[in-house]
Amino acid sequence: MTSENDNQPEMKIITINIETPDGKLPTAKVRIPNIPMRLADLVPPMQQLCNGIVELANKREIASGSAISCKKGCGVCCCQLVPLSAPEAFFLYGYIKSLPEEKRKVIEEKISEIRKAMDFAGIIERLHNIEDTNEHKVLAWDYFNLGISCLFLEDDSCGIHQIRPFACREYNVTSPSELCVDPFNNDIKKIRVSRNMTTAIAYLTAELCSIKPMLIPMTLLLDWVEENKMIGRMTWAGVWLFERMLEFATGDRLES
Repeated sequence: MTSENDNQPEMKIITINIETPDGKLPTAKVRIPNIPMRLADLVPPMQQLCNGIVELANKREIASGSAISCKKGCGVCCCQLVPLSAPEAFFLYGYIKSLPEEKRKVIEEKISEIRKAMDFAGIIERLHNIEDTNEHKVLAWDYFNLGISCLFLEDDSCGIHQIRPFACREYNVTSPSELCVDPFNNDIKKIRVSRNMTTAIAYLTAELCSIKPMLIPMTLLLDWVEENKMIGRMTWAGVWLFERMLEFATGDRLES
């Protein structure tokens, strides 16, 4: 005879103590199942870590007398080319595919229309051939000038606020919100965060999958995931993967 607990995976409790240049994050204990985990499984705990780091940065700015301009209903910045790490792309792909059919089709149609506009403007081809940071800035500016709202924007508010990308969580400004209509030419004062989760997880993915570090434009995530499903199906020991993630996310990467 077996009990319900016999079917439960073994759990490991990991205590997280993270110091950042902006202070210490609240100590947290997380229960990680000792089962195979995919890249997409990293995203929810990383979102919580990102929230904590951003909150410390915002508190730093407020303590220095600055005010945060970003508020619900201000969707001006939601016309930018949002970069995703591969785990985020797989995670959001899963979210989109889990939506009720009617809502899922609306999102997929938006993505199709945006992709056509990007293709017509030559942006997709340029993305495949991008070589340096300055070229990326020019391309990001050209995309912004298309005036395409984020596929998840609803009434100037984020329709996926709880699961929004790391890049969106980290994008907060103290400059007047009216300057955001042209963030590439106006003096936008972005709040500096001590850890960039998008980049950290891109490098973790590169190490795990033996590929080059990469970022995926959110508007192209469906195509990218379809082309890279094998990576999305790869698994690693859950506890090891979580601990390795923390090393990259906190800057304390350990060489194997």
